[in-house]
Amino acid sequence: MHIIANLDNKITAGDVDIYISNFLSYGIIREVEAKLLKVATSDNVLTVPGDIRDELRANIFKNMLLNIVD
Repeated sequence: MHIIANLDNKITAGDVDIYISNFLSYGIIREVEAKLLKVATSDNVLTVPGDIRDELRANIFKNMLLNIVD
């Protein structure tokens, strides 16, 4: 998927929320998948130092999207 390849190597929780909202609007993902993406990339789960949190979030988000969207 083109959008996945173009995601930055670092992404904020707010940016993830925007992507998820857009993916829902365009029917790329369903509500259940959106909830899983949001939970897996939230600051509550990513309890690592701030300097690597956004990089880890981007890696998780990209990999989850690759497995959700064919």
